Amino acid sequence: MRNHISVFSFVSACSFVLMMPGIVRAQAPDPVEPRKQWVTFTLDWAYSHPLHFKERPLEELTGVELGERQAEPEFGSGDGRTTVDIFELNRRIHGWSVAGYPLGAGNGPSLMVRYSYETLPVTRFEIRSPAGSELYLLTDGTAKDFSVGVIVSDRQRGWGLGAHSFFLVGFGKLNGERGSGDRYLGEAGAGINVGPLGFQFAVKIAYNKLSDPRAHSFYTVPIS
Repeated sequence: MRNHISVFSFVSACSFVLMMPGIVRAQAPDPVEPRKQWVTFTLDWAYSHPLHFKERPLEELTGVELGERQAEPEFGSGDGRTTVDIFELNRRIHGWSVAGYPLGAGNGPSLMVRYSYETLPVTRFEIRSPAGSELYLLTDGTAKDFSVGVIVSDRQRGWGLGAHSFFLVGFGKLNGERGSGDRYLGEAGAGINVGPLGFQFAVKIAYNKLSDPRAHSFYTVPIS
């Protein structure tokens, strides 16, 4: 529970991936432009890191300021009357996406729009307070996102080595046993490709909002 990712780490990772096409271009120049690309499909296996989990959603749900503890329960108020036990925070998620390039994606920057689907981390914890005990479950949450941004490509003809990087912003809808909700996101990534096949690394930060059992929010930071 205490492994957190910082905003600095997110920005550093984004800066690195955005440089990848330039690195490949320096190693494998090709004077002949490849045909434009119009659509791509990706499968994603990601590891979602918690970000400010104590503040969002725990303090929003309990209504009091919490501190971290060295032993169970992991979080508690200063007077000890409110505690939170974390039973599960499964960070492995998966999903898929379809990206389109309305003007075609050649070498250099191009417009990119994308629809994506992903699961949310399985989350189980219990809040104990003077008002009683409350179990929070989010075991089947999913997100459907729409985003727009720019992709910078350095592609080669045929089966030549190419690379790309992208940056997107967007919004999405949440669904699951806690009802529906909204979210806003930003994502940066980069990859290498050989012909129609490729591998990519991406970092997304999403701000998620739900209203059950009462209004609260949480961050997800999947790295795939």
